[in-house]
Amino acid sequence: MSENAKILKTAAIGALTASEEDLKLINRFTLEPLEADDVFLFKLSVCSNAQDTDRDYEPFMLRAVKELSEHLEGKTIILDHDPSAKNQIARIYATQLINYNEKTEADEPLTSLEAHCYMVKTDRNADLIAEIKAGIKKEVSVGFSTSEMKCSICGKRFVTCAHHKGQIYDGKVCRAQIKDCIDAYEVSFVAVPCQVNAGTVKSANVDKNNNSEDELLVRTRIRIYNYFKEAE
Repeated sequence: MSENAKILKTAAIGALTASEEDLKLINRFTLEPLEADDVFLFKLSVCSNAQDTDRDYEPFMLRAVKELSEHLEGKTIILDHDPSAKNQIARIYATQLINYNEKTEADEPLTSLEAHCYMVKTDRNADLIAEIKAGIKKEVSVGFSTSEMKCSICGKRFVTCAHHKGQIYDGKVCRAQIKDCIDAYEVSFVAVPCQVNAGTVKSANVDKNNNSEDELLVRTRIRIYNYFKEAE
């Protein structure tokens, strides 16, 4: 599978209050120390390895969740997938893996990933902060790459086997399991998600030795939930 395979997932947004530990982590990325009044914090509930909650039958496996956690720390957050300097509005200063006392259908410990982010309060982003708090800005797209998506039925690379996502085989639902995360590319606030109807675009390339190489581009839209009232 090509290492250029790219995943776009959207994440749920919630509020945070700056603690001393938060400021310590944030100030690793600054030239001058920031105080609690200088920053607006929020968290992204990025993903989990639950197998039965992804509507497009493309769940993460635990290894992918853990690797995404490592790659996301320190990444900037931009607007509308435009990587220009003027659109850099926040940074992920920490990630957290949350473990639950239960197993997934894939017999892994159920684990979710949160990303903690900070914005410096300025006149320029005051409106954006207000829109986040009001629940108007509710879509955040997280882009990363994977080199391995496998069929949950036969264990083969998903685009090379004969099984189809969402279909039932011998009582088991077929899923294209995201096995790893090579890198995280971007986290972006977006007005409209990349695809209203989530799905997977796949192509199989055959080289001169007739070896098949898979290239996958996955775009998934997950509803954003607003937790600001709970945090107040």
